[in-house]
Amino acid sequence: MTISRRLPTVLALILAAGACDNKTAPEDPITMEESVALFKGVAGLAMTATDTISVSANTIVLACPQGGQTKLVGSVTEQEGDTARLELTFQVTPTGCVVTGDGMQFTVDGDPSFVHKTVLEFITAPNIDIKIKGEITGPIEWMLGQRSGDCAMALTLDAAPNPDGTLDGAFTGTMCGHEVEVDAAGLVRTSVTEE
Repeated sequence: MTISRRLPTVLALILAAGACDNKTAPEDPITMEESVALFKGVAGLAMTATDTISVSANTIVLACPQGGQTKLVGSVTEQEGDTARLELTFQVTPTGCVVTGDGMQFTVDGDPSFVHKTVLEFITAPNIDIKIKGEITGPIEWMLGQRSGDCAMALTLDAAPNPDGTLDGAFTGTMCGHEVEVDAAGLVRTSVTEE
């Protein structure tokens, strides 16, 4: 048999061997539905991570209820006047933190961290009004089942509390490359005494 006749067989064997050695097959990208679920889990960290591991001057480390931990390095600024402002800014670094959103369970890690800012505005003149603004920006690493990836977050919050204690508003922006709008109810504390 001549080399020209063997060439297709040799090429097929080389290609098959190369396919077996390819250990970094492209992963499925995160879907819109999954990115919203991931955001709900990440944004809800402040509502669910309640067991304190350690506290220092401006840093608190909290246990994530389903495993892992998250570190928050924060600052609080206040401004008084006809429009009083309370601004809470946290640099959030999760480590192996398990979060759940819409029934999906993710493990998240900071890459290196993201920023979660909330601004409460208390307007006293001419009428009493409360506004809640904020943003969640920065990168995060996620794992869902056997899939994993990096996710860039850039969402802003515009909301106001209702008389019954519920929240009316939403986070809007991009999550993992998807344009999203996520109801803020259940993701933002409306009272410092809320359990």
